[in-house]
Amino acid sequence: MDKNALLATLLNTLQQELAETQLAAREAHEGAIHEQSKAETQYDTLGLEHAYLAEGQSRRISELQAEIVSLRNLPAASNDGQIRLNSLIRLEDEQDGSSLLLWLLPAGGAQHLPSPAGRIQVITPRSPIAGLLRGRSAGDSIRLANGREMFIATIE
Repeated sequence: MDKNALLATLLNTLQQELAETQLAAREAHEGAIHEQSKAETQYDTLGLEHAYLAEGQSRRISELQAEIVSLRNLPAASNDGQIRLNSLIRLEDEQDGSSLLLWLLPAGGAQHLPSPAGRIQVITPRSPIAGLLRGRSAGDSIRLANGREMFIATIE
């Protein structure tokens, strides 16, 4: 699989989310300072609510910017056969033949990327499944949180 093309798709998705979040933050800020948002009574909290929303959006903007930087500075995957950061992992279930494609990255967790081999789910080192996979090699088995037993078919 072409990891560079997959990474470009992921970065594009995060850039779009960043642009949408920046727009939402601007709108929330404008709502917070709008003349109609001025409190007329102690129970009138529209301006305060907009300010809280703008603050939350600003935090998300910072998170997205940091994620984009970390993905742009992604180190090459190691070829030592163990699962590490930037490993593309195929898990297979011997019982039903189903498979799961995972990509261990420093950011972008829970994103799904289309590929010719199937949908790839991005996981981060903080995810529970990453903890199960860390340091494992092809052929090893793991038991997922749902009790499903899977083996590591390939690591790229």
